[in-house]
Amino acid sequence: MISKPISRALSRALLLLSLTSLAPALLADNKDKKPAPAPEAPPECKQELGPSPELPRSDTYKGLPYQPGEEVRYVLKYGALKVHVGYGYLRVQAPVKQQFATMMPDGKTAQESRWHQVYSGEAYTGDWYKYIFAGHDSLQAFVRPWDGSVSKFYISQNEEKPFVRRYHAEKWLEFDHSVCLAKQKTVDHKKKREKFSEAYVDPQSIDAMSAAYKLRTFDYTIGKTERFMVFTSDKNWWLEATPTALEDVVTPIGSHKAYKLTVKTYLGKELQQKGNLYIWVAKDHPQRPILKIQGEVTFGSIYMEIDRFTAGVALDGSGPQTPVSTGNAAETKPASPDPKQPSDPVQVPPAKPETVKPGKK
Repeated sequence: MISKPISRALSRALLLLSLTSLAPALLADNKDKKPAPAPEAPPECKQELGPSPELPRSDTYKGLPYQPGEEVRYVLKYGALKVHVGYGYLRVQAPVKQQFATMMPDGKTAQESRWHQVYSGEAYTGDWYKYIFAGHDSLQAFVRPWDGSVSKFYISQNEEKPFVRRYHAEKWLEFDHSVCLAKQKTVDHKKKREKFSEAYVDPQSIDAMSAAYKLRTFDYTIGKTERFMVFTSDKNWWLEATPTALEDVVTPIGSHKAYKLTVKTYLGKELQQKGNLYIWVAKDHPQRPILKIQGEVTFGSIYMEIDRFTAGVALDGSGPQTPVSTGNAAETKPASPDPKQPSDPVQVPPAKPETVKPGKK
């Protein structure tokens, strides 16, 4: 019985950590949900015509408060008593080149290769739960630095209970911005099923992983709402973040002034969530990390607090060249149902799922 809420807490914690599926995660009970509206024809695709800017590798993260090598660890807690259920990570990785389709001014599609930003997230249950429930979820996004559009997105969910068959599902998304289309492949390894689908993606939308980082880039003013569009769950959502207070927040990485953001999601003009979501972004920290996240879902509340922060290193040689960590020491990693170690990058295969091999830290 206890494994079910822990499982849901883990997956929702990662979702909130990356802002993935924000609206679905925060919806009220089923009895309060409105019937789904009839599907509408997708809007006209008004993409930006190519060729795309060809930025050097050193400019991939230029001017951003986060750099490759940054790692943020969060303690994940569940319920009113804030029971510690596991850990979550957000990581900024080294740039990689990715190919994508671009619509040229002459109406023809061309394949381009450019340096991409790479973001990854991960959450897993603690060692104290392994005899009841073991969970390990991870995701990764490949993002174009000149416009914030995502080219590829990957998510993996692993769950294992004693005497119960392991659940393992993976999802790959390929984004074709030349026709405003997201192509999705889902594999349920337990049921040995594959599912393919497509959805319209607005040219203004960014991916959910990038949304967590974008919240760190604004020069906030109390009462002034910042707004941008996020693609998730086959929909294009508006995310609004309103700083309502400047608070002193004490965490294992120190005491900082932080903006308390009230976050809301909209589908068109209709507010989607019923629960509350609050995010605290550091104001006086050079990298402006997210310090805390607190959200309400149908089965309780989820709370995350930063536990350890390691700054990245700028590719152009500016700033400190030696990563510095603050906060609690790294814990011994619990046994995971997935052979992939937390420090390994997740690669998006071009066609079929591949086993991610374990690597070294």
